[in-house]
Amino acid sequence: MSSQNKSSRKLGESLERPTHDSCTKPAGRSVRRRGFFLVLVLIVIAVATMAVYSFTDLMIAADETAYLTGDLVQARATVDSGIEAVRLVLAQPASMREDAGGVFNNPSMFQGVPITDGSQGNPTSNFTVLAPGLTEMGTLGGIRYGLQNESARLNINALTVLEENSDAINMLTGLSGGSVDAGGILGDATASEDSDLSTENIAVTLLMTLPGMDVTIADAILDWLDEDTEPRENGCEDEYYTSLATPYAAANGPVQTVEELLLVRGVTPQLLFGADSNRNGVLDPDEQQRYAASIETPGVLGWASYLTVHGAEANKTMDGEFRVNINGDDLEVLYEELMTAIGDEVFASFIVAYRISGESSLADSVVSGASAEALAAQGIEAQDADNANSESEGTVLPWSVEALDDFDLTGGAAVEFNQVLDLIDAKVSLERNGETFTYTSPLIGEPTLLAEFLPFLMDQLTTQDGDVLPGRINLNECPAELLMGVPLVDEDTMSAILEARSQDVGGTTSDRNHETWPLTEGLVTVDQMRALLPLVTARGDVFRAQVIGFDSGSGLAARGEAIIDASTPNPRVVHYRDLTHLGRGFDLSVLGGNIVVPDNN
Repeated sequence: MSSQNKSSRKLGESLERPTHDSCTKPAGRSVRRRGFFLVLVLIVIAVATMAVYSFTDLMIAADETAYLTGDLVQARATVDSGIEAVRLVLAQPASMREDAGGVFNNPSMFQGVPITDGSQGNPTSNFTVLAPGLTEMGTLGGIRYGLQNESARLNINALTVLEENSDAINMLTGLSGGSVDAGGILGDATASEDSDLSTENIAVTLLMTLPGMDVTIADAILDWLDEDTEPRENGCEDEYYTSLATPYAAANGPVQTVEELLLVRGVTPQLLFGADSNRNGVLDPDEQQRYAASIETPGVLGWASYLTVHGAEANKTMDGEFRVNINGDDLEVLYEELMTAIGDEVFASFIVAYRISGESSLADSVVSGASAEALAAQGIEAQDADNANSESEGTVLPWSVEALDDFDLTGGAAVEFNQVLDLIDAKVSLERNGETFTYTSPLIGEPTLLAEFLPFLMDQLTTQDGDVLPGRINLNECPAELLMGVPLVDEDTMSAILEARSQDVGGTTSDRNHETWPLTEGLVTVDQMRALLPLVTARGDVFRAQVIGFDSGSGLAARGEAIIDASTPNPRVVHYRDLTHLGRGFDLSVLGGNIVVPDNN
C-alpha cells in the first residue's frame, strides 16, 4: 500500500513539472552558442604555432649567423696566415726569392694558396695576394699576383731631406748636362735645350709630377712636413689651420700615414684616392661608370697610389749579407773585408790605394766646363781639380796588384768615396824616386766592361755605414709619372728606360737588381748616373701586400692590407688596414684556388 502511494506521488510530480519545450524563453537573454572553447583553443594553437615557427626561424638565422661569423673569423684568420706567409717569404735573402720566381708577379706563390682543404667539415680556405700591374709604358693597369714595393712610390717624409739637398742635386744636374749656370759637361747648347730640367726645389718638382697637383698644394704639403713655421710663397702654416671651423695645428714633421695629407689645405679625398672606392688598386667597371673615368684618365687611382711613408732598403747584398763600406777607417781591415767580399785582388788593392791618393774622374769635369759649384757638391774644390789636371800625370800605367806594395796602409786614409761609381775611370797617383806614376782604374767606363763588373761591385760595396737607406725611388717599378720628376730624366731618356724595363718587368735579371743598369745598357752616361744614384734604386725592402682570404665554396671573404718592413732580419708589419668592409674586391675566378660550385639539387 505504501509502495503504491510513492509511485503515484512520483507520477504526479512528473506530470506537474513543466517540460523544456513548454518553457517560455526569458526576454532579453541570448541563445547560448556551443563550440566557443574549441575556437579559442584553435586560436591559441595557431598563435603558439606562429611563435614556434618564428622562434625556429630565428634560431635558424642565429645558427646561420653563427656559421657565417665563424666563416668570417676563418677568413680573417686566413688573411693573417697570408700575411705571415708573406713575412716568411721576405725573411729569405733576395737571391733566394728571385730563384723562387720573385715577389713581383708570381701566381704559383701568391694565387689561391690553400690553408684548409674542406675535409672534416672545415671550409675550403685560400688566400691570394694581389697588386696593381704596370703597363709597358709604366702606367697603372691590370693586376698581378705579388707584392708592391714601397720604394716604387715617392716617400713623402723624404721630401724635406731632398729639399735641403736640392742645391747639391742641382749641381750634380749641372755636371751631367743640366742647366745649372750653363755648366753641364755636355755644353751650353744642351744646357739651354734642357733648361726645363733645372729647378730650385727637387721636392716641388717631384710633387708636381703627380696628376692634378698644383703649386699651392705642393707648397702646403711641404709646409706641413717641414719643421719651421714660416709659410712658403704658395703654402700655409698654423695661421691658416687654426682659423678653420675646427682648428688644428700643422704637423711640422713626418706624417704617419698617407691619409694624414687629408688635413693639408687643398687635399681632397677625390685627389688622394681617385675613383678607387673599394681600394683594390684597380678601376672596376662600376667605378668607371660612377666617376665617368677610365684607366687612362690621369690620377684615376689617386695620389695614394704614388705616395708612401715607408719606403726603405737594407744596405745588404742580394744574399742578405751586409755590404762592405769602402770608406772604412782601417785600410788593412778594409782590404781583408774586400778580399772576402769580392775575392778580386785587383779591385781590392786599387780601392785601398784610392783611399790614400785617389782621384775621381769627376775632377776632369772642370776641363769639360762644369761649374765650381757643381764640383763642390761632390766635395771637390775647383782649384784642386784644376791643379790636378794642370800638373803632369807622369807615367800612366794600368793598375797592378804589385803597385800596392808602394802604399802604406797603416798611415790612414786621405780620400773618401762619394759613390761606388767613383771607381769608374779613377786614378791613383804615386811618387817614387822623384818620379810620378799615375795608375788607372781597372773599372773602365765602357758599357760592355761595366756590364761585366759593375753589377757585382754595386751589390757588394757601399759608401755608407747605415743598415737602412731610406727614400730612394725604385727605377724598375715606379709609375712613369714619378720618373718625370727625377733630375736628368728628360722625355727621351725616360722613354728609353721605360722601353728597356718593359722587357724585364719586375727586375728578374741580375743586372736589373741594381740601379746602375741604365748605365751598363748605355742609356745614360757615367756622369748622369752619378746624379741619379742618390735618388733612385732597383731594390727596396718594404712591401705592401693586399691579402684576400676567402672560402671557395661560399665566396665569403676578408681583405686586409699590410705593409711589411723586411729591411731587418725578422720582417715586421709596420702598418695594417682591414678592408673587409669594402668588399672582396675581386671575382673568385681572379682569386683562384679550388673553386667549389655549390650543389643546389
